[in-house]
Amino acid sequence: MSIARIFRGLSILLVLAGLTASVFAQVAADRQFPPNAKRGILDMSNYPNVTLDGYSRRLAPSSRIFSVTNLIVMPSTLSGNNIVVHYTENGFKDIDKVWILTQSEIAKGLPAANTQATMPIAN
Repeated sequence: MSIARIFRGLSILLVLAGLTASVFAQVAADRQFPPNAKRGILDMSNYPNVTLDGYSRRLAPSSRIFSVTNLIVMPSTLSGNNIVVHYTENGFKDIDKVWILTQSEIAKGLPAANTQATMPIAN
């Protein structure tokens, strides 16, 4: 085995280790949820029909579901019936984005609502 081949293998290994470390750093960091996020219990056991907090709802055509590791998952792969989630809705009240929560995120509660005060305008 030549020295150049060994160095090439080691450099590839270092690059892969660096990429893996950045993924683990992102997973370990707290996820940021939008201030308009709501919490609910999602039932995907009868997909494509979904139930949120006991009510039949629709997923938007462009909806995205994020796993606990913040990776996008396909709706058909979820089969649970009591998944605690944060979600947002689009203008048609369809479910737009869904984040499956970890136990620590469940304990934290909902994100703080946007509490910007309006400023009076003097004429």
